[in-house]
Amino acid sequence: MNVGIVGLGLIGGSMAKSIKTRTSHTAWGIDLEAETMTLARLSGAIDGTLTRENLPACDLVLVAIRPQAAIDWVLENSCAIGKSAILVDLCGVKRSVCAALKPIADQYGFAYIGGHPMAGRERGGFVHSSEELFSGASMILTPDARTDMRMLETLKAFFTDIGFAG
Repeated sequence: MNVGIVGLGLIGGSMAKSIKTRTSHTAWGIDLEAETMTLARLSGAIDGTLTRENLPACDLVLVAIRPQAAIDWVLENSCAIGKSAILVDLCGVKRSVCAALKPIADQYGFAYIGGHPMAGRERGGFVHSSEELFSGASMILTPDARTDMRMLETLKAFFTDIGFAG
């Protein structure tokens, strides 16, 4: 599976590290901080930079940035997200983010579900991320009327594979 990760701070960086440590999936990542991108590449947390060229090939897109930035990123990149992709936001705020992202997913034809990993640390950033952050943690998903069982099974398998409780 090709996984795109937007934001490589504590949550996104830990997702990338967990993916590369526990699965054979390809992880593409993007972060505003050049130093974070360098650390992510050098540590092997990502296979390369997430770009508009490889975004359409992503089966799963994880958006791990602040709520308004997540909405803005999806708006700016929605036409490049593949129609067979699943987009999961990992923002702590659900109601406003889900309300904004569901119509965008409907318009552009990709699947969307809100998510919230129940894990964290006192310090953020890629340097504090860990492939063990999600070990045994819960992953909360917010399905709606459009959510089908196949998507939920795919996400359950993915999140369980990277360490979340089953």
